[in-house]
Amino acid sequence: MLKVKLNNKIYHLNVADNFIKRAFGLMFRDIGHDEGLIFYYHKRKLHIHTCFMKYPIDVVFLMDNSVVGIVKNLKPWKTYKSNVYSNAMIEIKSCGLDLKIGDKLNIIDEKE
Repeated sequence: MLKVKLNNKIYHLNVADNFIKRAFGLMFRDIGHDEGLIFYYHKRKLHIHTCFMKYPIDVVFLMDNSVVGIVKNLKPWKTYKSNVYSNAMIEIKSCGLDLKIGDKLNIIDEKE
């Protein structure tokens, strides 16, 4: 598990590190307001969906831990096609993120 500070709040991130975790993401799951999911992948533009989700999410697209894209309040049963290249993505419950493009995130292993 990893952690990251967003809006002066620490989020605990599960890593979607295999096919099943990536395919299901947050579908059918409820998470706490201080939890999220992080996906790592090869540099590309992503197409995501919120099918089978019970709540809106905020999505942060990262390139080497720098914010390159933000989607706020993506409602259930919607799709979104990113127009930026990224190599990681964070999904959390919608919370009115106060991030901007270019912000650098410090993502660390909770074991440290």
